[in-house]
Amino acid sequence: MVTIQLHLPDDLAKKALSITGDIETFIIDILKTRVDEIKQPKSLAEEYYQASIENKMLMKDFVHVDNEGWDDDY
Repeated sequence: MVTIQLHLPDDLAKKALSITGDIETFIIDILKTRVDEIKQPKSLAEEYYQASIENKMLMKDFVHVDNEGWDDDY
């Protein structure tokens, strides 16, 4: 394990402390997430494809609610 000393601006430290009491773990988690994002760059087309899959799953969840109270006569 490597020890790194960080100097956080006061306002950033206050914001982090308002979210969590364990800043070290918080920073490590954020750093892991960011490194993973950088390692696996996605093309815009891939991001749209992933979003379309998520949208289809959401549509399936709400298909019954979407049709409630609607008729074909306007």
